[in-house]
Amino acid sequence: MNKQMEDVLRYISAEMQADPNINKAKLIQEACRKFDLDPMQEEFLINKYLMNK
Repeated sequence: MNKQMEDVLRYISAEMQADPNINKAKLIQEACRKFDLDPMQEEFLINKYLMNK
């Protein structure tokens, strides 16, 4: 896994810890914009956090 994705996962984890009721779909969209992720990286996050794969 590259450094950028490690940073994204840290960011998402921190946000979810700060607010356990956070809207995960919106958080993923925000992270994708903030870290300029490509569609494949976004799909990975959706699978990881929304689909529990």
